[in-house]
Amino acid sequence: MPSHDAATKLGHHAVETRDSELSEDVRSQLQRHLLDFLGVSLGARVHAESTPAFERAIAILAGSGSGRASGGGSGRDGEATLLTDGSRGPAEHAALANGALAHSLDFDDTHRASSLHPGAPVIPAALAIAERENASTDELLRAISAGYDVSCTVGEAINPDSHYDRGFHVTATCGTFGATAAAGVLTGLGSEEIESAFGVNASQAAGSLGFLENGAWNKRLHPGLAARRAVLACALADAGFRGAARPFEGEHGFLQGYSDDPSPKEFEAVGEPPAVTETALKPYPCCRYMHPALDGLREIAADVDPGETDSITVSLPKPGVTLTGDPIARKRRPENFVDCQFSMPFGAALALTEGEADLPAFLAAQDRLDDPDLQELMDATEVVTTEEISQYFPEQWAARVVIETRGESSQDHDRLVETARGEPEDPLGWDGVVEKFETTVSSAGVSTADAEGIVAVLGDLETKEIGDLTDAIERALAPTARH
Repeated sequence: MPSHDAATKLGHHAVETRDSELSEDVRSQLQRHLLDFLGVSLGARVHAESTPAFERAIAILAGSGSGRASGGGSGRDGEATLLTDGSRGPAEHAALANGALAHSLDFDDTHRASSLHPGAPVIPAALAIAERENASTDELLRAISAGYDVSCTVGEAINPDSHYDRGFHVTATCGTFGATAAAGVLTGLGSEEIESAFGVNASQAAGSLGFLENGAWNKRLHPGLAARRAVLACALADAGFRGAARPFEGEHGFLQGYSDDPSPKEFEAVGEPPAVTETALKPYPCCRYMHPALDGLREIAADVDPGETDSITVSLPKPGVTLTGDPIARKRRPENFVDCQFSMPFGAALALTEGEADLPAFLAAQDRLDDPDLQELMDATEVVTTEEISQYFPEQWAARVVIETRGESSQDHDRLVETARGEPEDPLGWDGVVEKFETTVSSAGVSTADAEGIVAVLGDLETKEIGDLTDAIERALAPTARH
């Protein structure tokens, strides 16, 4: 296979990452992202209305029908821990369930250049295999790092704008390959075997934007499916299965089938710099394209009387308009939590009326979606793209917010936000991630002591074993409020 082949490049990078030491910066970033993953997943366990269905489906797959994957509780009678209830089951079931939970609140990390959420597919696949193989925590972090690098590189190569135009969800498709790299590293595959796993998953990578039609739960499921595909593909490769050659840039490869304008040169820069160092953590539980606008709206909110608002114009990158502003009539009347997460008009109305757009604000607003005050603000909101904002993209996901109020110049309420809070240029930091984690899990019924137990393990992960982490998770899940 020629050295320039993308699968070869990515497979070698995955193995090299497994065999190299992580820098202190990369390690600390990964610990933050792992803590954030656990927080949003445990929060989704209670707050996402789709979770009971996920639990029942896993029980059916496991053949129990009881709502528990193996009936095992905290015992070590399964391969990996399911964050739905703390039980243990096959690694592929844990990858599926945990990947779905990680994305169910749309509160997970985001890599802007590739427009995907790398943690949601990569970490569940890595954690499941790490538990199954009793890997060290250092091996776990190296695998996650490799997975982030591969996911984000494939996401940039596919050209996310073109990928969205084709109707695909980048996290579902490109995340599959990052999850495969992470799972392959921990399974102990060589570079050629990881290439075969990529070849298998070129036939599995899928995920459409069809959820935008009715607020469906498909999007929440996508990272779980990606993680599960990774477990399956790596098992096949480990067993000697031969996957398709040149799965990315081949005549019938992933780039050809999923994009009108791919950029295969991106494969040459995998891991430069490490993708996790360019990945943001979210302060708001909604589409990342909305975040810079929400930052601006929260700044303006104290100076604006919502009842005196004539118009709100939000300028976003084109993919942001596709996801959160089109068709505008439907975006102005969200009917459920998913709709709200992808409605810029709702986000604008929420930020202006509450001065906040965090998880508690989003959850509290679900009981008043028919509030005339909210609806009036949503009707006043237009979501557009402009040449100014397009010039920032994809290097920056900027937004401009212009609010016109009665009797005042629209220029009095005009904000350009070039970089959203939580991006590497304006990071949450360890303390910010801990605060987000504790707020999220406490709202889901996890005790302060149990939350602090998880934080303590993640904060000192280099001295811990995988079992220490899963024990802390299982303790936190045991008393958690049920649906």
